[in-house]
Amino acid sequence: MKKYILAMALFISACLPAYADSAAKMGEDWQKISIYDVKNPAVLFGEDWAALASGNKDSLNAMTIGWGQFGMLWGRPIVTVYVAPERYTNEFMQKNEYFTVIGFPKDKKEALTYIGSHSGRSGDKLKTAGLTPEFTDLGNPIFKEGNLAIECKIIYKESFKPELMDEKAKAFYERTKLSPHVAYIGEVINVWQKK
Repeated sequence: MKKYILAMALFISACLPAYADSAAKMGEDWQKISIYDVKNPAVLFGEDWAALASGNKDSLNAMTIGWGQFGMLWGRPIVTVYVAPERYTNEFMQKNEYFTVIGFPKDKKEALTYIGSHSGRSGDKLKTAGLTPEFTDLGNPIFKEGNLAIECKIIYKESFKPELMDEKAKAFYERTKLSPHVAYIGEVINVWQKK
């Protein structure tokens, strides 16, 4: 039994470097900041846009988001994002307990336009858009080209209910033919910005 345990320990320790090399860790140009130091979240979602990512080194997806909220809930800082059930990213959000919101410099608007209008189901849209995945210590995806990364743990999720919507919201879903969005509330675990 001791030989078996020793053999397994040697095997695992031999595999760890290969695992570590297979996924790019966050670059040293990221510095940790407080969520309270994030400048104007309304601009992040409304004007600059952002990417929402979920998954891990083996499988991930991201999409552009323009809807979101920062706030406090149950005594915790939170970010809320909204994803239409038809989106491929929603599958990742349903399977994973974390998500990341990544802000970008203005010169990356074309990349964000691309990942917001193409599905990851049909190819590597991130590579085509010129975005390079990196991974947090918890294994969650961010992008080398970003300048802000917010790592969140999902603490609540629920689909919008049409019977509770006002007429303007109902008209949005009738016009777009989308199913009502799923709201994902994430507790902010880590925040980084580029140095």
